[in-house]
Amino acid sequence: MRVKTYRDELARTGLLVGEANARRYFSKRSPCIELRLDDLHIQCTLGADFWKGSPQIHDPRLSEWLEFKAGRRGAGRDSISVTLTPLKPGAFIVRPGTQIDQEAFGAEVSKPRKVRSESPLAFEGAPALEELSVA
Repeated sequence: MRVKTYRDELARTGLLVGEANARRYFSKRSPCIELRLDDLHIQCTLGADFWKGSPQIHDPRLSEWLEFKAGRRGAGRDSISVTLTPLKPGAFIVRPGTQIDQEAFGAEVSKPRKVRSESPLAFEGAPALEELSVA
């Protein structure tokens, strides 16, 4: 799922999940989630207002990691796109931008695109491809 970062009034950076993603990927029975930030694994508690119209994830370690990644992607941006890939119930891999883990459960798959193929080049004196034998 794709989410955006946000900065609160205390200049902390967090994740704005969105109400539809909150209902689909998060359980009300689990008050905390696990986030994998590169080599760092953290547990974040979901605030009481997560289910009351403000689905945001914030934690000091997450904030530092997001600010580091946002700084590397370019200064002056208010928010960056972040991908949360579900690992198991209540656990997600967090990646900046649109990096996609093709093998993980729930990973997003890009749309197929058409590629214009080139016609084979014909060289004088060279046998046609059909005439070549591999065996």
